[in-house]
Amino acid sequence: MIIAMGCTANWYHYLVVDIYSLLRTTPNVKKIYLLVETNRLEEIPKLKEVIEKYPVEIEIINFNEIIDTLVRKESMNRNTIFSNFCFARLALPSIVKEEKVLYIDTDAIVLKDISRIWRLNIEDYYIAGCKDYGVIRDGTYSRLRIIGKYVNSGFILMNLKKIREDNISELWFKMINLENFKYPDQDALNVVCQKKEIYIPSVYNYIKNVTMDPLKPEDIKVMHYAGYKEQWVTDMYYGELWYAIEDDFYDEFGIDF
Repeated sequence: MIIAMGCTANWYHYLVVDIYSLLRTTPNVKKIYLLVETNRLEEIPKLKEVIEKYPVEIEIINFNEIIDTLVRKESMNRNTIFSNFCFARLALPSIVKEEKVLYIDTDAIVLKDISRIWRLNIEDYYIAGCKDYGVIRDGTYSRLRIIGKYVNSGFILMNLKKIREDNISELWFKMINLENFKYPDQDALNVVCQKKEIYIPSVYNYIKNVTMDPLKPEDIKVMHYAGYKEQWVTDMYYGELWYAIEDDFYDEFGIDF
């Protein structure tokens, strides 16, 4: 499996715990691309120790050095309530040479082996992801006049080969530079790919109060804490799942962040 993640420096702790949750549950991860704010592995606390215990190839890409070439500074989609690093996933086709990659948001934790999703055949499609019920409910889906599917971009399998062949990434950033979206990267992603998307089971991207599929906590493979960061420090919103992994992480690598 080839994985990609991205975040700003103030999220490095969540990033490393997320990587830890992935590597200890999913044994066939070969490489992880990190789109971050540094060029040095040592600047991401504890990451070197994690990959020494759970060996995986890491390639660091400084996204700060890339974003201005993709998103104009005057774009209405920059510097919103969403981090500019939300565009990192859309940049993958132009900066990663792989034919396929699985992108996982930093505010998600992997609870069970996700290897099976890597074997999904998306040869004729651009992306595969979970249905975003929240966006469909709030009217964004209708406002964008989407007639196909709409996926949440927090966990997406991307067919980089086909995206490059059809110049899809260029279309994403053209829209981002010209339009004004409520969910910048995700709206552009879905508008362009709506007829070339596959829905995957919501167990791979469960979002409390958004995902409408009836699931038991023990069935969830990936818990996505989208939009509710402040509740990570409470007992709400399946916080115990995060804390259980974080506690294991501290037991293995220490608490001195």
